[in-house]
Amino acid sequence: MCPRPPASRRRALLATMLAAAASLCLATPTQAADSPLQFPTHPIHLVVPFSAGGGTDILARLFAKSISQTLGQPVVVDNIAGAGGIIGAQQVARAAADGYTLMFGTPGTVQINPAIKPVQYDPYKDFTPISQFSDSPMVLVVNGQTPWKSVPELIEAARAKPGSINYGSAGIGSISHLSAEMFEFLADVKMTHVPYRGTSQAITDLRAGVLQLEIENMPAVLELIKAGQVRALAVGADQRSPFLPDLPTMEQAGVPGYRSTSWTGLFAPAGTPPAVMERLELAAVAAARDPDILKALQELGTQAIGSRSAAFRSMLESSQPLIDKTVKAAGLATD
Repeated sequence: MCPRPPASRRRALLATMLAAAASLCLATPTQAADSPLQFPTHPIHLVVPFSAGGGTDILARLFAKSISQTLGQPVVVDNIAGAGGIIGAQQVARAAADGYTLMFGTPGTVQINPAIKPVQYDPYKDFTPISQFSDSPMVLVVNGQTPWKSVPELIEAARAKPGSINYGSAGIGSISHLSAEMFEFLADVKMTHVPYRGTSQAITDLRAGVLQLEIENMPAVLELIKAGQVRALAVGADQRSPFLPDLPTMEQAGVPGYRSTSWTGLFAPAGTPPAVMERLELAAVAAARDPDILKALQELGTQAIGSRSAAFRSMLESSQPLIDKTVKAAGLATD
């Protein structure tokens, strides 16, 4: 039998063991949070900064269902609408950077609103882009009774009578508004803006002839174009759309440098642990390759992207300067 160590030595050994145990307990939560094998351990909240039932909400729910299956935890969609997406974005910017509160972002929340008005978040400092989920080109459409069959004909008419062409949008600062302002800026024309409180009424008035023109998200007008109820002249992407392959891009139609698309993507608060980010990124990329998702997006007239974080950030940073120039040229910025 080994001799029993003195009492003083036993107390010292016990103290050492307790200190090691305490250190282990303190380290465990951080290690668990950082480990892609441990995250997530409870439901994730996906903030959609718009009302339920809209186009962004529909895409978010498709996305949430898919990543929930991949992550093994419920992904709850929280619609936090207000101020054109600013309210929801501000809440996510202030949320804990642990991967359990995320944002389903759009051009309005990340690129346009911060360029136009004071917001309580910096989109490039307070958020980390995880993955771009979808992309839809903006489409220049005109009332079917107008004489214009091409973008050059439209530009000629707009220059001949500045301000005579009325265009609608989903509201000041919306993607449809900015897209039309971008067209005015790059094509050097002047039209008259008629803002609405949403897309549906603007499209109704376009069909009725109250408006002559609108630059709108592909899913909102695709069926109307196919039915001949409005006439499409060009798409805002840098490549032709597979949904309307015969339609030229704005650049091909004579507006150099034009690019405007309505994207969606996943964002986390800045400072989210890298391992958690990696887990979310892989789940988001997988969602954009899910056959059920691809089928649903095809029916909506939207393309799946599924980019990695670095590519998503690069897209945002490369497209921001044109947005900023358009906002400045149109005098849209407010103090």
